[in-house]
Amino acid sequence: MTTSSVLSRLALPKPRMAYAVWFPLAVYAIARLVDVTLVLIAARHQINLPPGLPYGSVASNWDGQWYLRIATDGYPTTIPRGPSGQALQNQWGFYPAYPLLAGAIMRLSGLSFLAVAPILSLLLGAAAVIAMFRLINQTSGRFAASATVLLTCTYMAAPAMQIAYTESLALLLLCTALLLLGNRRYGWLIPVLVTLALTRAVALAFVPVLVVHGISRYRHRFAEPFHALDRWRVVGLAGLGVAATALWPAIAAIATGNPTAYTQTMSAWGTSGELRILTQFPALAWAKGGIGGVAVLVVVLALIAVIVLRGAARAWGPEVRAWAGFYPLYLVLATALGSSTIRHLLLAFPLMWPFPDVAPSTSQRRRRLGLIAILAACGLLTQWVWISQFLVVTHPPVGPPFP
Repeated sequence: MTTSSVLSRLALPKPRMAYAVWFPLAVYAIARLVDVTLVLIAARHQINLPPGLPYGSVASNWDGQWYLRIATDGYPTTIPRGPSGQALQNQWGFYPAYPLLAGAIMRLSGLSFLAVAPILSLLLGAAAVIAMFRLINQTSGRFAASATVLLTCTYMAAPAMQIAYTESLALLLLCTALLLLGNRRYGWLIPVLVTLALTRAVALAFVPVLVVHGISRYRHRFAEPFHALDRWRVVGLAGLGVAATALWPAIAAIATGNPTAYTQTMSAWGTSGELRILTQFPALAWAKGGIGGVAVLVVVLALIAVIVLRGAARAWGPEVRAWAGFYPLYLVLATALGSSTIRHLLLAFPLMWPFPDVAPSTSQRRRRLGLIAILAACGLLTQWVWISQFLVVTHPPVGPPFP
């Protein structure tokens, strides 16, 4: 190679970072910087705040205290019980992937949980928004992907992506799973789905997505062959999703020698001391608002159904569309209405921008841009509410752990 050829290569401009990388990262970074400021302002009202650690202390509140226990001490070998024999709140109510990963980094780096956990969540969240952009862009295009990332980053509970919660890891795994499924990478989906099942109790909600994927492939088998091997792979993945749902309760049962260790632990968070599914959301809606409360719940579910079933929602692709519809329904059937519901809805990210279709005219595109700007601004305002009212501890909590 001659000197001139070397110089000519050196003179070539370096390739710019792709929009699909720099845009989601830029939006994510700006939103997270805003939230750092909000956390530091709100931290002035936190009680029992260790000196010199305002951000890390606030970022490790609530669930973060349980993850701290798991990261440092692991899980108990027996279920702690109260004077009357009832199960008490304990570490088995929290899935292991995130805290064990944080604990491993703590041991390797020598840093404290208050430093490791927020940084880990922040980095996982950055990877999640890149995967999210790629997922939506793959079927719906750049505009819908940009809007979804922006409105997800400015969603009310999006600050959870930079504190000691599992939202960042769960969102990354979910977007990766949807990407792999849409691209028929069934083998790679297995470890992602199992890890997701050990991060959050949402593996069961992914099973209908697999069913819809299989039906969609079967309906289009003449345009795109759906071979017998792939059919069995999809069936196997659906079975894995069901089995993975029982994985963590099974681990808890084996480790403690108590077959109902997980369900007993989860019941400790209920006011009745019982773990109920299918009825918790409607029962609380009835208790709080009577027939009006139930009507609001029905209207919300109907609105989601309209969004998902309308023709324009085909632009999402069958996998994202199915998740957008089934995940909120799963929350209603399998969880209880509470402050954590706002955080759980972060995984319903396709609904952040429910217009994946291409705007047919310039005026409609402008209106959509205006709507996105208004929603993003309102989202940032509600983040202050979430941080000041749901994250910062201003009064002693009823039960442990205390930040």
